[in-house]
Amino acid sequence: MKVLLDTYLEKEYGKVIEKLGYEVVSFDGKNPNKREDYGEDILIGASFLDKLNYKNHKNLKYIFLTSVGIDFMDLDYIEKKGIILSNNKGAYDDPISEWIVYGLLQVEKDDRKNIENQDKKIWEKRNFSFNLYNKKTLFMGTGTIAVAGAKRLKGFDMELNGFNTSGRKVEPFDNVYSIEELDKIIDQMDYIIMCLPETEKTRHILNRDRFEKLKDGVVIVNISRGATIDESALIDAIKCGKVKGAALDVFEEEPLSGDSPLWEMSNVYIYPHMSFSCEDIEKRQFDAAYHNLKALKYDGDFKNIVDFDKGY
Repeated sequence: MKVLLDTYLEKEYGKVIEKLGYEVVSFDGKNPNKREDYGEDILIGASFLDKLNYKNHKNLKYIFLTSVGIDFMDLDYIEKKGIILSNNKGAYDDPISEWIVYGLLQVEKDDRKNIENQDKKIWEKRNFSFNLYNKKTLFMGTGTIAVAGAKRLKGFDMELNGFNTSGRKVEPFDNVYSIEELDKIIDQMDYIIMCLPETEKTRHILNRDRFEKLKDGVVIVNISRGATIDESALIDAIKCGKVKGAALDVFEEEPLSGDSPLWEMSNVYIYPHMSFSCEDIEKRQFDAAYHNLKALKYDGDFKNIVDFDKGY
């Protein structure tokens, strides 16, 4: 069977894939459609796949993503063609969960002011900052990233709350609320951590109406997908003080437009979709794909197969 991946991944993992007995071909991310059809059975990657005309690839049977998110793929087409799709769920839990803690601390300790003073060599003792301990946190989503984030925040003696559609209990959350209960409890929360995939049901789940229901001075962290938050409503909520601050790794449109008011807000911390970045990213990004290549070769069980009905 033939495996297609971009030149970067081919350089990193080509020989490993060949050792499993696969033929490896690659495409240039700068010119992904140099060939109309690469003749591959298996496609591996994340970056550049939204630019690759994989719909013209007649033999394609499997797509093994190195990303957790799948919203950049044409799921209707993939399902219709019977292509098996997997993502990399769980691979980036550690770095992203650390970034959740980091984002909260940046906002609550007013980190930007500290850095500005250091740059200007200003010795200024500030007698006030906010604590994380004893606060109420709501994780929007209770998947593996949310679970990892909750475990790391547990040491701050927080009340850890989760949200999923059914209210299904998940460790280590103290409480888990359903969609029917969400609006009854969301006004009690000091922190909202967005950990949801982008689906029709989750798009703008944090909308203008829900922003109005939030506690004054709430902090927002988003490491999931930009479209889970109505960005315009978020900007207005920051301007009026409803939202005290935000740490944002994802946005409705990426790259974030230079015209966005978010750039100018001193209580907003912007990152270019990089919370997954870590020192061992090379190993993490290939984890599920390598597992599935072995499973396909040796008749094993696949990992992280996407449920098209759920959209993740």
